[in-house]
Amino acid sequence: MSKTASVIKTDIDDIGHQQNQKIFDVYNIYRLLLSLILLISSYFGNIISALGSINQELFFQVMVVYTIFNIIVLFRGFLPENRTLEISQFISIILIDILFLILISYTFGGVSSGIAILLMVPVASGSLIFHSRLSTFFAAVGSILVIYTELYINFTIDAGIVYFVQAGLLGFMLFTVSGVLQYLGSRIRQNELLTLEQAENILSLQEMNNQIIQRMHNGILVVNREGKILNINDAAKRFLQVQDNQDEAKGLPDIMTAQLEGWLDDNSTQAPPFRLESSSRDLQASFTFLSTSTDPDSDILIFLEDFSLLSSRAQQLKLMSLGRLTASIAHEVRNPLGAISHASQLLSESKEIVQSDQRLLEIIGTHTKRVNLIIENILDLSRNKAHDTSQIKIADWLEQFISKFSNAQDKTVSIDCKVDPPDIAIRFNPGQLEQVLTNICENGIRYSNKSTGKLSVSIEARLSDNNQNPVLHILDDGKGIPEELFTQIFEPFFTTEQSGTGLGLFICKEICDANNARLSYHSDYKGKSCFQINFANPENN
Repeated sequence: MSKTASVIKTDIDDIGHQQNQKIFDVYNIYRLLLSLILLISSYFGNIISALGSINQELFFQVMVVYTIFNIIVLFRGFLPENRTLEISQFISIILIDILFLILISYTFGGVSSGIAILLMVPVASGSLIFHSRLSTFFAAVGSILVIYTELYINFTIDAGIVYFVQAGLLGFMLFTVSGVLQYLGSRIRQNELLTLEQAENILSLQEMNNQIIQRMHNGILVVNREGKILNINDAAKRFLQVQDNQDEAKGLPDIMTAQLEGWLDDNSTQAPPFRLESSSRDLQASFTFLSTSTDPDSDILIFLEDFSLLSSRAQQLKLMSLGRLTASIAHEVRNPLGAISHASQLLSESKEIVQSDQRLLEIIGTHTKRVNLIIENILDLSRNKAHDTSQIKIADWLEQFISKFSNAQDKTVSIDCKVDPPDIAIRFNPGQLEQVLTNICENGIRYSNKSTGKLSVSIEARLSDNNQNPVLHILDDGKGIPEELFTQIFEPFFTTEQSGTGLGLFICKEICDANNARLSYHSDYKGKSCFQINFANPENN
């Protein structure tokens, strides 16, 4: 038996037990009321002549015993709370009731009094409780005792009229009631089983759907028209930085609320990507009605996608195309370029070259080196594949990096480093992290030197205020980048230097994205120009 079938069977048994208890409680109340009415009526025997017409003393004794028995059974004075014994108790009580009712019917004069019709109640109760052939047994016992009572009255008392036909009809009615109630009870039980099975399947599907929704990489939210969050999955919690113990019934961020209002005004509009913070990921929200747009109370279903992931995939396609392009032109360009560079070197060594032409040869050499550097950067970028990441203790790693970086410079540089708390760890590829920091620090030193005449940068590592993820700041004393160029500095081939290739920051950003980090620029952080790297949780691989 499957787990689901076992659960359904357990539920059916529990429901059946509760129903049997309710039927039996009602039946017990009926039995007590019946016995009390007949017992009280025994005091009016002179008025109601049929009471105990054959044996009034026996009638009174039976009613006293029957009433006491019913009171004890009603209050469960001797019945243990045990499901195994409960069926035996029900059977015993119904059989005892049939016997008492036969005795009462006998004292009234048998079937002719009409009291024997009360046998239908215990037979019907047994049929409702047991739903089996056991209820046919109750009908058989009642029919046999009715016929036996008529035979006994006929042989012991000269009543004059024999009621065997009526006794037989009563027995037929008992069997009919038992059969009909068995059939109805069986159908009801089958319907209950089907209902519980369907309910179990619905719960299973609901749980499966819930697990699927919670594990989706896209965020899903259900909000009302005022922007209050009604339901949210785990991905949306990560995107919107909602804590697990935080009340979900709060409003959307202001930028999403504005997009929701715009979409409600015009359902055909597509909301642009947005960021909750300058250093957070780009998100794309899509809206749709949960039921129908004509329903004024319909909730709104919102799909949140990581737009930076989509952009990254598009970027990967571009890089693949760029890799194919550079691979095809590298041989064609680098060989002539090498020939030009080599020829200019040989020409510069010639004694016949006049001094005025040496400047032209220097220009040729400078630009051939620049073209070669561009090709090398593009090739490195196109070959940039996913590398294994590892957990890095940032304080120790920065100490080694600063020593290595300083020794590689022609002049003495000053690099201040602060890590708070000192045990900060990040997950990144060490070689790629060195490439990123080398590029940014070289830019910082160059612009600090232009602005202050000092070769200096500052590096700070801390934990972010909102999600406690590691953050690295590289600060310099340069004038900073104009605000109108913020959106262009990470684009390929964009540069403000005549000798630059415009690929440095673009490569740094691509490396950070590949390591699940976020590189951004801030023109005024503690009064300095700053590049900021937001790392992912180091516990996530």
